[in-house]
Amino acid sequence: MSRIPQYKPDDFKPILDINWEEKSTAKKELNEFFIEPLQVLQEARTPSQPHRKTVNDFIFIRKGSVEKMVCSSLFDVQEGMIMLLPPHKIRTFIHNTPDVEGFYCHFSNDFIADGPGLKYLQDILNHADIIYDPTLFLDQEHRERIFVILQQMESLYQQNRNLDLIRLYLFTLLGEIRHFIEKLPHHDLSVNETLVFRFRKLITSQIQNLHSVKEYADLLSVSPNHLNKTVKNTTGKTASEIINESLLMEAKALLSLPHLSVSEIAFALGVEDVSYFSRFFKKHSGTSPSDYRKGIDLS
Repeated sequence: MSRIPQYKPDDFKPILDINWEEKSTAKKELNEFFIEPLQVLQEARTPSQPHRKTVNDFIFIRKGSVEKMVCSSLFDVQEGMIMLLPPHKIRTFIHNTPDVEGFYCHFSNDFIADGPGLKYLQDILNHADIIYDPTLFLDQEHRERIFVILQQMESLYQQNRNLDLIRLYLFTLLGEIRHFIEKLPHHDLSVNETLVFRFRKLITSQIQNLHSVKEYADLLSVSPNHLNKTVKNTTGKTASEIINESLLMEAKALLSLPHLSVSEIAFALGVEDVSYFSRFFKKHSGTSPSDYRKGIDLS
């Protein structure tokens, strides 16, 4: 059973009610690469439902702003900022200002496999994981260079030109982002920060199976009390709160799939008692799973 909506680009239409495939001038490559000016969001139905993608994606804001939720954290992506997300991150598109300008782009790991792209990408994602923030506020120099690169990529894509040339521009763009990060103050993780970093990584991969602080503490070879105290001191939230937030996001994402019953969703999340799952969902969201589902458009 699919545990969470993870969309391929040619299935993106339910996310914002935009037919991305029709907009692609190279449809056979849509699952590998796509770029589009953000003005397309004027057609979007927001907010979206929580979802994952099978590709990396990013937005670059030239004007206006976009609100996105990543896992359970809300980010306001404003002028001069870029947000890059890997496939496994749950994202929810919340809102955009009517005057928003910039670019949306997605690309697969395979698209950048030959060359320096994957190394650049991993360095960028590692930085985001360490600071718990997938956004970067670029300086004017990098902002202008990245904008020019994106303009060239979008122009080549709309002309249905050779994707090999677009790939080279994408390498350059990722290299510019990596170069900007290298200029930022270097942050060495403390022992406690390293523990929290590992804890968050485990939640991403294990939330469907593990729901208690003790289970995560055992995997991290620390006591539940030490894990709770460290997470609270570092993030301001308890380990339990972070686990519950992640489980709730998984549940909301699954509730957007109309073919799954509430019972099937509970089982998919490793909760065998459906009534407990319903109580958990209502406690942390303020509404029952059934009422939440009625409030979203599943068409």
